[in-house]
Order: sequence, then structure tokens, then C-alpha cells
Amino acid sequence: MKYKSVNSNEKTGKNVSEITSAFILMICMCMTICAILCSCSFQGSDTDSAKLRDMDFGIVPEENVPDELRAIIDERKEKLFKTTFEDGKNLYIVIGYGKQPTGGYSIKVNELYETKNSLHIETEFVGPSKNESVTQAVSYPYIVVKTTFIDKPVVFS
Repeated sequence: MKYKSVNSNEKTGKNVSEITSAFILMICMCMTICAILCSCSFQGSDTDSAKLRDMDFGIVPEENVPDELRAIIDERKEKLFKTTFEDGKNLYIVIGYGKQPTGGYSIKVNELYETKNSLHIETEFVGPSKNESVTQAVSYPYIVVKTTFIDKPVVFS
């Protein structure tokens, strides 16, 4: 009596190339479905992040920062921080750039605008120029931006 080794594919009558082709086809179909689903969700978020309007704002001098907000800034000033504070009619947006080795740093607000679901602020941290005379003391640069209160989250960029 002779025993014959039987490949499991021989039992079903399918060869390896047919199974491999079917497997590759299934993977391609799954990837296509994922791509379609992802593109749909991205399209929805584009309309949510479209700029509705630029916001009017002012930069608050250190002496005019509300005491409660000044305490928050003092607690967090050692490291990079971003926070908001509201007093019922005004929204304060604060960005601190942490401990710096010298003075001469500035912060520029490039944009502050409203979208359907949020407010967006973009700032730029500017270091002292090479020829600029700066104080050689440690500094903690931050900016306080004041605008009309709107009950939406703030997105920092």
C-alpha cells in the first residue's frame, strides 16, 4: 500500500495562484473602501475649518492683564504654554514661550479668525537679531491677545 501526500489545495481543486489572486483582490478592495471612507471624512472637516471672518483683537500690556490671569501666567511661564481666559465679555488668548536665556524676543500674531466650530490663532515667535543689543537676563516671553468672547474652542497654530 502506497501513501500519497495530498496538498490541501488538491482537495479543493484550487491551485495556489488562484488563492493568492483572490487574497490580493480582497486586500485591494479593502484599501479602496478605506480610501473612500477617509476622503469623505476629510471633505466634511474642510467646511468646518473654513474661515468665516477675521477677528478684531488687541494686545494687552502687562500692566492691564487681569490679576487672575496674571497668576496663571506666573505659574506656567517656565515652559511653553497656551491657554485661554474669559471674563464674561472678553476672551483672552495667551501663548507663552517658556524660559529664554536673554531678552529681545517678540511674538507676532499672524492671524486670528473664526470658523464654524472654533477660533484659530497663529503666532510667530521671533528671536533677537544678531546685531540687536539685548538684556543678558533670563526672560519669559508671552503674549496676551484680547478679543470679544465667543463660546468656541481656540485652536493654536
